[in-house]
Amino acid sequence: MVGPWTAMAILLLLFLFAWPLSLAQTPGAPIPKPRPPEEPLGVSTLQVEVLFEGKPASGILVVLQPLAPNRLPAGPPVLRLTDGEGRASFSLLASPDRFLISFQDREKGLRLQVPLTFALGIWSLGPYRFSLNLSPP
Repeated sequence: MVGPWTAMAILLLLFLFAWPLSLAQTPGAPIPKPRPPEEPLGVSTLQVEVLFEGKPASGILVVLQPLAPNRLPAGPPVLRLTDGEGRASFSLLASPDRFLISFQDREKGLRLQVPLTFALGIWSLGPYRFSLNLSPP
C-alpha cells in the first residue's frame, strides 16, 4: 500500500516531467516568420539658449559629449558657440541619457557640466538662465 505523501510525490514528479512536453511544438507546425526590425529613430534636435542677466549670452562654449553605457566618454565631443541670440543647436542620434553637456564662459568664470537628461528644460544658475529643448524626429 502506498502512503498519501508518496502518491502526492509521484503525481508531482509526473506533472514536472510532463509539463515541458505540453510546451513543445507539434511536428509540422508552421514556423513563425521573424519580425522585421523596428524603424530606426530619426535625428532629434537639441536647442540650447543661454541668457545672462536676462540678455542673450553670445560666445558661450557648449560641449556635447557622448557617453558609453559605463558613463565614460565614448567619442569626440561636439562643440558649439552660442550665437548673438545666445542659441546653439545639436543633432542627437541617440537617447539624451547617453550625453553629457557642459557650458563654459571664460570671461565670467562659468564652467558647468551636467548629464543632458537632468539639464533638459528651463532652469537658472545665478545670473544665467538655461533653456534646453529636445524636438522629436
